[in-house]
Amino acid sequence: MSDQDIQAAAAGYKAVYDNALSILQSRVWGGIQHLGLFEDPAEPLLTAQMRANRVMAAAGDLRPGQTVIETACGFGGTARYLAGEHGVRVHATNIAETQFVEARELTERAGLSHLVDYRYADYHDLPFPDSGFDVWWCQEALLYSVQKRRVFEEAIRVLRPGGRLIMSDLLLNENVVGAEREAFTTTMKAPNMWSIGQWDALFAGLPVKILQRQDWRAQTVHTFRRVLDNLEQAQAELTAEVGEEMVAGSFERITLQYDAAKAGKLGWCFYALQR
Repeated sequence: MSDQDIQAAAAGYKAVYDNALSILQSRVWGGIQHLGLFEDPAEPLLTAQMRANRVMAAAGDLRPGQTVIETACGFGGTARYLAGEHGVRVHATNIAETQFVEARELTERAGLSHLVDYRYADYHDLPFPDSGFDVWWCQEALLYSVQKRRVFEEAIRVLRPGGRLIMSDLLLNENVVGAEREAFTTTMKAPNMWSIGQWDALFAGLPVKILQRQDWRAQTVHTFRRVLDNLEQAQAELTAEVGEEMVAGSFERITLQYDAAKAGKLGWCFYALQR
């Protein structure tokens, strides 16, 4: 795939998400647009999201003074967690720049602006020198990548020898094929969703060591149930704020994910890798 194709895909993503949709997403996800690890299906989404962060951060072997690059950082919830809990310096990147407004405000409010900075960057082509980071981090955003091998070649390039790659991503089962797959990925604006087997194959061909590999597919249904509940509760307020069409589109996407999760078709994986 050419640089032109990658740039076109990034422009398409920005067109969808770099707007008032960010307001809606922040509201229904609680400011942290990531899945949660639930011990009890009834517990709050934030509790489960923080548990996932703790598990992933432990695998990153984070220590104060290290530098982390987070790609597709969203509203900066994970960046603030890593900086606040582990004393690391986080360079948080994203292509949906609208989300930086809330991210920077919340980071300043938390007193973490000296540890977290935000800048535009596409994870296919990072504007950083070689071997500059201790940890590369990405949560549930790789489904939008049009060239996943290139993303990880870039991740490896910017990491110091021995550095760690921490990632989680949504999965679509291999047995979802044909018109069903096309309809799902088109609605999700993610035409290149992978299965866990495809991730295994990619990592087998890269100069990395797998430290942890987790199949968290059973967890997806709990997160999307919570997000759907949040959207239903805030429907009237959000409709007045961002418009009926945007709210309706969000209902369609989240309901689609929830139904796929209930059917066992939508999964979630976590890998900790070492360069």
